Amino acid sequence: MLRPLIAACAAVLLVAPVASAQQPQKPSQPPSAQQSPPKPPAAQPPPAATDTTRPNSMKTAGERTQAALQQAPAAKPEDVRSIASLTAALYDVISGPAGQARDWQRFRSLFYPGAKMIPVRRPKPGAAGPGISPITPDDYATWGVDFFNKHAFYEKETHREVAGYGDLVNVLSAYETREAAGGPVTSKGVNSLQLVFDGQRWWVLNIAWIDEKTAGTPVPKDFARKE
Repeated sequence: MLRPLIAACAAVLLVAPVASAQQPQKPSQPPSAQQSPPKPPAAQPPPAATDTTRPNSMKTAGERTQAALQQAPAAKPEDVRSIASLTAALYDVISGPAGQARDWQRFRSLFYPGAKMIPVRRPKPGAAGPGISPITPDDYATWGVDFFNKHAFYEKETHREVAGYGDLVNVLSAYETREAAGGPVTSKGVNSLQLVFDGQRWWVLNIAWIDEKTAGTPVPKDFARKE
């Protein structure tokens, strides 16, 4: 089986040189006919200009505030028509017996978007965390749901001092708290309210508060003090 195959291969090898020798070779073409002249490289487009313009942070803040105003709960007109009515609504909305649900939508409607609530305390030596920790009205409402479900709380204004310019007003409002509507006073302090009028209604921009224990002195009748 292998011998005929070997013989056939030998015959092919012997004939192949003869056949190649009999065929005339074609003259080679000059290099100029085989290759076209090189083309210059195509011009590259200039790199796109990088936009180095920074976003307008004030415009972004305005758009964010406008969106928040559109989503804010509607306030009761009687709550926001004056400084006195807004202050009274703040005290009223969080006061009540234990287990009585507070009207948190009414509470939120009093605050301008971005408003802060700031309890002022002095941290105890070695205590973790700052004494002054700003929170949002939403933070307060979340905390209040559980707290007021278990605790009665009544807060009442005793006197206030108002100062301001144009549509911006600062109110120092002295308060006292009770655990029953007619019960003994459990604490006294001062709420510092920053209010603003937008041409249609009054808003709470910020609230900070401090009690007598933290202040280390009784609440005065007159809030004037030396710088």
